[in-house]
Amino acid sequence: MPRLRRGLAAAVALTSLIVLPPGASAVAEEPGGTAQHMPLGPADLETVAEPVQTLAPGITYQKFSQGRASDLWSVEVEIDVPGGTSWRVGNRTYADAMVTALADKGFAGRVDSRQVPVLTGGGGFLSENMVRVGRFGPDDQTAASRLKGWLDSSGYSSRVVYTAQDGAATTGPWRVQVVTVDPTAAVAFKAVHGQDVSTTQTVRDMAKSAGALVAVNGSEFDIHAPSYDGDPEGLYVQGNNLLSEANNGRTALLLEGAGARVRVDEITSKTQVTAPDGQVRQIDGINRVPGRIRGCGGIGADHRFDGKGADPETRPWRGILCVDPDEVVVFRPEWGTATPRPEAADSVDVVMDGNWTVKEIRPAGGPVPAGSRIMQGIGTGAEWLRAHAVVGQAFKPGTTITDAQGKPVTSPTLSAVAGGGPALVRNGEIMLNTVANGMYDAVWGTPTTAVVERHPRTLAGVTATGALLLVTIDGRDPRTSVGVTMREAAEVMKWLGAKDALSLGAGGDTTLVAGDTLYNRPMDSWTAAGPTERKVGNAVVVVNK
Repeated sequence: MPRLRRGLAAAVALTSLIVLPPGASAVAEEPGGTAQHMPLGPADLETVAEPVQTLAPGITYQKFSQGRASDLWSVEVEIDVPGGTSWRVGNRTYADAMVTALADKGFAGRVDSRQVPVLTGGGGFLSENMVRVGRFGPDDQTAASRLKGWLDSSGYSSRVVYTAQDGAATTGPWRVQVVTVDPTAAVAFKAVHGQDVSTTQTVRDMAKSAGALVAVNGSEFDIHAPSYDGDPEGLYVQGNNLLSEANNGRTALLLEGAGARVRVDEITSKTQVTAPDGQVRQIDGINRVPGRIRGCGGIGADHRFDGKGADPETRPWRGILCVDPDEVVVFRPEWGTATPRPEAADSVDVVMDGNWTVKEIRPAGGPVPAGSRIMQGIGTGAEWLRAHAVVGQAFKPGTTITDAQGKPVTSPTLSAVAGGGPALVRNGEIMLNTVANGMYDAVWGTPTTAVVERHPRTLAGVTATGALLLVTIDGRDPRTSVGVTMREAAEVMKWLGAKDALSLGAGGDTTLVAGDTLYNRPMDSWTAAGPTERKVGNAVVVVNK
């Protein structure tokens, strides 16, 4: 736990204590005083620590603020490239050509560049270039929006941007919300979803249903999936039940598992079934649309929908859709009321009871009976099920969930979520395993914009003493907080005393709720009118034992 300044009254829920990360030397005498400088922006920026709130016995909350607005609003224009396509980020030749084309129509464009590391091959750096028009102060978003209208009417594809997002040096501002749960607190840590795994719900509503003291958003999810947008991207375990398979090798947050109440590790899951005739089949997925592998990292003949990467593709790729025409996916009652109707020409449902005894073989897409398990097959997966499923006879299932060393992590109380990745801190030192989490470009080897640009972030970590840290960093608002890059997020978690930490869902997902109160400002975009609580796939909650 962070150390508290002594000699001040501490008998009320809202105290005047200033919480300092390990190593901090002094704070202001007055409540809401100055804390040790957060590792964001220039060293001369003042860090203001608001008074600590005790949310429940053993659970505290504190907000840190730092910095001032100094960046600019601008309008970013997509760069035309040969072949009739356009890119948001391009090489310098294409960017310069776009500036010339803009000048021909009377717009004064410029090229804003940043250097990004190459994470694969021989390493080095590449220049990423953005074409922009106009420079407007932090309070003049309206002028940028008006310029965007003129550009759009001239045939350009554009968007309003605030330059702090780029990841370059800035003065902020930043707002960081920190919940610390003492390891002796009489609470339990869980991962929860809304009404169904297949649908979304706000963190506030999930917290209310779970009776949570504190809740934050958990996994990223298949936000673009037709009808089933709640499907988590990668690992999701609740009460030791695997409700979504891992994007194998990605970093996950393990709660109430074997040997540790809070743990960060790289996780792989494997499920297989043995048919009544002894034939064995590895299951491709749990509770998701067959043929659609959000985040890749699966088995079989998966390949990236965009045609990049290997074929078959077994590596995880954050946010990328992989596809496979030949799969078997298991559905549990947590999925929802009905299995999906696949687009595949050949598909089938094998409906079983809770003991995996086959009750019905039917066309794919139908009700999910209470307590049932359903295997849905497409392509050769459908053929295998028809060949080996017999009404009245049982399949034998088996599932393993293992860490980076291949050791099982399951326990009767295990909950787990794979967040937005990557790991941030390992053994008290900054460690971003960006490649292991598929957060880089398959062609150039450079980290994705989710890594190098500033966004709102939800972070989780554990201290050397076993305290759970749940942290949100607001973003997308020049007035209050511009967000952080992944590297900056790692710096903040180390500053807060995390021994191990990772990133959960980010961007508009970022939400912190305590009781029925929203403690941060979720922003869908830089141009959003105000905070909006986004519906998400699942949440991490703290509940009374």
